[in-house]
Amino acid sequence: MTSSSLFSSLGAALQNFSSPRFSFKLSSPTFRSNPGLDAFEKELAKRLESLKSTDEGGYLCIVWLCQAMEVVLSTHAGVEAFVPALQQALADGDFKWLDEYLDDSVKLLDICRALGDAISEIKNYCVYVELALHTLEKGVIKDAQLHRCKNALIKCMETLKRKDDDVNQLGQRRSKLENCSSMLRRMGEKLNMEDASKGNFFMVIYAAQVTTIFICGVLTSALSFKPRRAFSTMSVGGQSAWSFSLTSLQQRVRDQIERRKSKGANVLLEELDKTDMGVHTLYDKVEKLLHASNFPPPEDQVYEIKQAVRTLEDCTLDLREGLVQLEVHVSEVFKVLIASRVALLDICSHA
Repeated sequence: MTSSSLFSSLGAALQNFSSPRFSFKLSSPTFRSNPGLDAFEKELAKRLESLKSTDEGGYLCIVWLCQAMEVVLSTHAGVEAFVPALQQALADGDFKWLDEYLDDSVKLLDICRALGDAISEIKNYCVYVELALHTLEKGVIKDAQLHRCKNALIKCMETLKRKDDDVNQLGQRRSKLENCSSMLRRMGEKLNMEDASKGNFFMVIYAAQVTTIFICGVLTSALSFKPRRAFSTMSVGGQSAWSFSLTSLQQRVRDQIERRKSKGANVLLEELDKTDMGVHTLYDKVEKLLHASNFPPPEDQVYEIKQAVRTLEDCTLDLREGLVQLEVHVSEVFKVLIASRVALLDICSHA
């Protein structure tokens, strides 16, 4: 297979796995002077600016996280217009950047797997919540129903607290997502802006790496239970419009995360936090009713229980449906990383 056909394969792979609404084409580049680079950077800056506008859920709700993952996909898709410049880079014998990129891509694949596992565990948590709600579906609330509901709610709270804990060889409890956060921080620290300044291809690769690391870091924090580490921001090199936009967005996200942590939130993901609060609210009301030992309970207490049940049902539905969409986006990013990695390895082997 020729190098040109391999470039086409890379472009096709990235196009197939990217979000259609964000796909765009740029003009054919030259290595040192490419007006397409300005278009790429302006488009990326525009998307990053759009992420600054948030609704009530802010930067830690599923809707925003899905939008952010789409920006990652679109940025990788934009790289396709610049891959011909790779021929010149390889002709010059510059392979160091490629080794570093491939090494980072393996780590990002591991992080995507961990994020997928975390989403699956939260989906299982939703099942436990639904089982607790199922115990109170019948019209008449009885003592036995309340006891079953209480036990199921306890299971929910225990499941959430240990959902991302792991035991390492030293016997210390450490979060899988906490490990991912550390890995992302180290990756961000070693990104080389000097390589990015060599030419158009390096700059867009740098932009794709920085954007991916940042958004994966936000998602890692959002899915963690009481993350211990402060959210890490990257020092983004260059004077481009997108670098200023990303720096500003990083700071806004960091500020919101720190505010949520200072208020003692168990989890940072907005929909999961609301569901967790709903679980505790219903648990308190069930516990209060059991202690009263007054059956059948008064109508006002039954009304309070039913209200708490409806609120928790709504929260759980929003969470479960949102997780499906978030899982799809994580899977798409994983596929894009695989496709670009395979294509680059093939290009390198034929260089």
